[in-house]
Amino acid sequence: MYIYNIMTKKVVRAKVVKPKVKHVIQDIVIENEEVKITISSKVVKIRINPQHIDEFKDKIKEIHEDDYHIIKVSEFKENRISEEFKDWKYEYKNDTTAYFHYPLYEFSINQNTNKILSEIFQKKHITSQSLWYEKEELKNNLNPDIDDTKGTHQNRFTIYVITKGRWETNYTIKSLEKLGIKNYKVVIETQEVDKYIESGVDKEKIIPFEKEDKENKSGIPVRNFVWNYSIKQGEDYHWILDDNIENFYRWNRNKRTIVKSGFVFTHIEEYTMKKNNVMMSGMNYHFYNPDIDYGRDLITKNTRIYSCILIKNDIPKLEEKWRGKYNEDTDLSIRILKHGYGTLLFNNYLCGKKQSGTVKGGNKELYKDYSQEGYKTKTLSLIAQHPEIVKFKKLKDHPYHHQVDYTPFENNPLNL
Repeated sequence: MYIYNIMTKKVVRAKVVKPKVKHVIQDIVIENEEVKITISSKVVKIRINPQHIDEFKDKIKEIHEDDYHIIKVSEFKENRISEEFKDWKYEYKNDTTAYFHYPLYEFSINQNTNKILSEIFQKKHITSQSLWYEKEELKNNLNPDIDDTKGTHQNRFTIYVITKGRWETNYTIKSLEKLGIKNYKVVIETQEVDKYIESGVDKEKIIPFEKEDKENKSGIPVRNFVWNYSIKQGEDYHWILDDNIENFYRWNRNKRTIVKSGFVFTHIEEYTMKKNNVMMSGMNYHFYNPDIDYGRDLITKNTRIYSCILIKNDIPKLEEKWRGKYNEDTDLSIRILKHGYGTLLFNNYLCGKKQSGTVKGGNKELYKDYSQEGYKTKTLSLIAQHPEIVKFKKLKDHPYHHQVDYTPFENNPLNL
């Protein structure tokens, strides 16, 4: 970084001491034409239960104005549903605040502020970048209009769980059983069927899959098998789920609540069927929608759908179903959008997907145990498929990840 030194009238290099967490500039010192910028005031986000706003403001007054700076105060969002999705009625027949966000304060603080905040929050040290200010634990946020009793909501279209090498965990299967879901199948390569049965998977739920190309380590063959199988069953849509999903959630009032029944599937089915140009929909990941999140709409339209996917079986313009070897869900999402169709990513209903590479089995062999080389290969593959909208994005964990520009599709209609 370079800045202009008004004392010497020269452009000099600025040496920045930057910790891992987000901070703000606290001090600038010029020594021998070298600028040292001290970045030591931490930025802390504080989410506040509305009923405690005045109380919180009174306590903040105890902090000297020189010791902190309020960067931003968000307003209370009673209903974060855009006009386009006002026809979403499943959660709030008698509740007009079905999906909203609590106010958020952003502070830059120093040691003095840290001490007082520690007293307010009854913690020895404020080490987190995000905090809650509330007197009591938020109650279950499910609307009374939803009967969240196990087994009360049954999906119309079959849920197909594709799994490989994960009979020791069976995360998705167990999660569906906890909801009382009956209409699901588990698709397993023939050589692993016995191991899954021994692990407790219901034999009647299993569909054996014989992979013709033994050298193909990708999930493409089994995904196309499921799609064709569903068509043969006379279904208009099918669900396809990864095998590393632990729990399903409803997000509301800045809290993710684990659900106990299958309404998260039935509501998405019914709403998707209302949109005749939507060919693909699904749940967002729970780690993409943290409790501290602010400003996200009920649904994100015309973007990628991962891991927990509802697909329309007849997509007229789509020449190929699943294809390639890597990033198959991203590739399918992009191709559907390129044909002018719509997709719906639900932010109020979430799946508890495990982080890639953290569960034994699956695609670890294909992606070389999720090494940098493996990530680079899969990203280059997606860039080759869609060079005009895909590029490399560097993450803190590894330098090779894909970034997709979905803005060309933002106006794809949901209904025709």
